[in-house]
Amino acid sequence: MSRQGFRRIALSETDERWMAEDQIIGLLRQKIHFMDVTDRDLEYVASLKAYKAEDFPTSASKQSVVLPIAGNVSVPALTSWLTELSTSFKTRYYQSPSGAKASQWIFDQAKHLAKKAAANVKVSVKQFEHPWPQSSVIARIEGEDAADAPVVVLSAHLDSVNHQNPWFGQSPGADDDGSGSATIFESFRILISSGLVPKRPIEFHWYAGEEGGLLGSQKVVAAYKRAGIPVFGVLQSDMTGYFPSGETETIAVITDFVDPALTRFLKALVETYAGVGWTETSCGFACSDHASWTKAGFPSAFMFESEFPASSPYVHTPDDDVSNVSFEHMAKFTKLAVAFAVEMSLF
Repeated sequence: MSRQGFRRIALSETDERWMAEDQIIGLLRQKIHFMDVTDRDLEYVASLKAYKAEDFPTSASKQSVVLPIAGNVSVPALTSWLTELSTSFKTRYYQSPSGAKASQWIFDQAKHLAKKAAANVKVSVKQFEHPWPQSSVIARIEGEDAADAPVVVLSAHLDSVNHQNPWFGQSPGADDDGSGSATIFESFRILISSGLVPKRPIEFHWYAGEEGGLLGSQKVVAAYKRAGIPVFGVLQSDMTGYFPSGETETIAVITDFVDPALTRFLKALVETYAGVGWTETSCGFACSDHASWTKAGFPSAFMFESEFPASSPYVHTPDDDVSNVSFEHMAKFTKLAVAFAVEMSLF
């Protein structure tokens, strides 16, 4: 069933409503998280079984491999990439022409980078097209195991939004979620140049349409479940660039709508590799794309810049630019993303 001009919006696991575009924009302005379930992507695959690993690592055990690779995380590279992403497009709103161009730019950047991979590392990059102009982007490092071995996923969302004027308002989205996109792009860069051939394949996902209600990730996750692709674990990076001035720097670990065992492992990685402590925080229903994986039955974890109430006050505004992010903070998340990818892929 559909209604002309309306979308089916989930505000919680039990509350779904038909809403017009102006009502949905109102949710953005009120900072209310939601999932657009109009297309029933995950509902249609709900009866299919998702791969579930019997266990995950419980401690960091690959330090001799991780540390030399993570030591190549470059603050100048993070700065250059995110500055270009956040200044080249007026907005990365998923339905806008510039949002489509931003997706193409990330695809082109990843394709160009893939050509520089170490000779023994097999890399592919593709666009995952959607019914709206902006595509999701997926890069993959093949593993030593069979092609259908369970995959390790590092994910972020590539779109941005100005909550006052989604279509035309200035939306650099440097923190939300340019920072997460830069985090996994830098992870991709140093992993493919390291010469490491993982046991399991590692994928890097930049999702379209997160700000529209987790639209891109729902379609990617549904496609993986429909195709029977096993996913060993997912780490979402959404907002990794801000921490409040004068506060103690930490890595926030999201505790709701995530896999508890994978989250415990993420805490162990923070203790081993981050150089700062972790703190628990919750972000509520449908706050980022990890929720799509969790809803479909796949294990996901989510690392965040600070305790949720203390996160960047600039998101969804023209002031979410690189002057309001810390690239040194972002570098710590990048090292964690690398650690997650290596530890999980070699387990």
